[in-house]
Amino acid sequence: MSRSGFDSLACFYYLIRRYTVALRADKQGPHRVAFDKNKARILKTQSVCGICGKPVDVRLKAPNPLAPAIDHIVPVSKGGHPSAMENLQLTHSQCNRQKSDKLFNNKQQSTEPKVIGNRNLPQSRDWASYVS
Repeated sequence: MSRSGFDSLACFYYLIRRYTVALRADKQGPHRVAFDKNKARILKTQSVCGICGKPVDVRLKAPNPLAPAIDHIVPVSKGGHPSAMENLQLTHSQCNRQKSDKLFNNKQQSTEPKVIGNRNLPQSRDWASYVS
């Protein structure tokens, strides 16, 4: 046994990683109070999931995949503000988990015609329907 009380340095670093919690700006720190206020405001005023568009039942609790969750529209890891009201939306817990830390584009598809690449041409002999 070494002077530090651990058999190896690897064991020491393992214990440090095991018991050290990564701090999130919206869960701890200066943005915590603002996040909690905005969360309460969103739960009172919004009723539709910002990702899938279906209604959210705020009476459901955490293990249920349809329970309410607060999502950062622009994830904090991508530079989004942790407690700004404009960056928070109501979602289902399941939708929020699937979105993870990705940027989600909820805009309609563009009206421009799709370009079909050479490798994705249809396997058909009737080319008349594809010629403009």
